[in-house]
Amino acid sequence: MQKVNEYKIVIQSPPVAQPRPRVTRWGTFDPAKDQKNWARIQISSQFSEKLRCPIEVDVIFYMPISKSTSKKNKKRMLENEIKHQKNKDIDNLCKFVFDSMNDIVFEDDKQIWHVDAKKIYSENPRTEITLKWDNPL
Repeated sequence: MQKVNEYKIVIQSPPVAQPRPRVTRWGTFDPAKDQKNWARIQISSQFSEKLRCPIEVDVIFYMPISKSTSKKNKKRMLENEIKHQKNKDIDNLCKFVFDSMNDIVFEDDKQIWHVDAKKIYSENPRTEITLKWDNPL
């Protein structure tokens, strides 16, 4: 019999997509390094043990609503009638989150065997990550 453990982590800042690495004549660098460091600080303050088992991840990206959005459309966005289809690809959002959790939550993101992810509009932009893993009794 397996006991399923579950833990929720919240990153309290607007979701960030992992950009492509930039190559210059001085080398390659990650343009999102500062944002990733901020996310890593938030994650490490909420999760202390490093998992060494297969992990299931549910991620909800709460995306900001543009200030120029009409009240009617804003209401529809908050009720999830209008789905988020704007410029941040969900795979790049996930990549940023998983890279930020490396060496804090798990040894490597290859331990993740299942992902559910979605983007929804919110007046409080953030990322909520729910981790699930099995422990033998």
